[in-house]
Amino acid sequence: MFFVVLFGVPRTEPEVGDRSLDAGGFALLGLGLLLLTSALTFLRLDGPGAWQVWTLLVLGLAVFVPFGRYELRRKDPALDLRMFRRSSMWPVQVTAGLFGISVLGAQVPLSTFAATDPAVGYGLGLQPAEVSNLIGIYLLAVIVGAILFPFAVRLTTARITLIGASVLVGIGYLMFLPLHDGAVEVLVNMVVAGLGSGALLAALPAAAAAAAPVGQTGIAAGMTNTTKTVGGTFASGIFGVALASGVVSAASTAGSLAGYYTVWALCGGTALVAAGLLLFVPRLAFSDPAEVRVAEAVATAE
Repeated sequence: MFFVVLFGVPRTEPEVGDRSLDAGGFALLGLGLLLLTSALTFLRLDGPGAWQVWTLLVLGLAVFVPFGRYELRRKDPALDLRMFRRSSMWPVQVTAGLFGISVLGAQVPLSTFAATDPAVGYGLGLQPAEVSNLIGIYLLAVIVGAILFPFAVRLTTARITLIGASVLVGIGYLMFLPLHDGAVEVLVNMVVAGLGSGALLAALPAAAAAAAPVGQTGIAAGMTNTTKTVGGTFASGIFGVALASGVVSAASTAGSLAGYYTVWALCGGTALVAAGLLLFVPRLAFSDPAEVRVAEAVATAE
């Protein structure tokens, strides 16, 4: 990878102007995220009735108030909050957070469902090696989705491809609601969701970088991973509580059927919400500047 970057990535000229590391901004951002993720971890471990869950959650949210004021006053902020007001940026970041619910939060519930003994009324009863094979096929679908993403962009646009990938994720998880009684049904659902997930994994950082102003591409692309992680952490806490409710025997199953329905419905529903939010992105938001100029010239001529 070092030599690929050394010889394959064009050299860029440094920006003119005084720039400094926004240590205060990064410290406040890190503190807020630490408090929020800690609250969600305690939610998964101790449930919603634990006092530390709500205390840490309130403190974490409160930290973002001085963080926002501090960043808006700085000439060179760690996180340019004004950038996230762009119609081409905020839907991408929200989509990343919603996408984290399924791509990070749903993997453990899917594995435990596959391993659950059908004697309890649901589950596939697969052995650990068989569960690994199932997850492996899902990961293969993710890789295929990422590979197919640039070809889909050439046939349509980046915006339409993002919307289509989110719809695939939503359909894949919602298919679990009626279709989860056999390994083939579960496998088909996971492949559909995996194709969409792979496209989103490849597309979201690139889309955020394309929508960001000069000098903020790294921050914008990195924030997609941050919001995705926060979304996954939030989902893990909620899913842990949902699966634990109504469990009859911890020795026989890792969760209740109602909890699995909750997981699938939330993953599918949030993916479709993300697809709806991406409709607000301008049509040529992630296109090359030359394509935008051509489209503007055609529109002017018409």
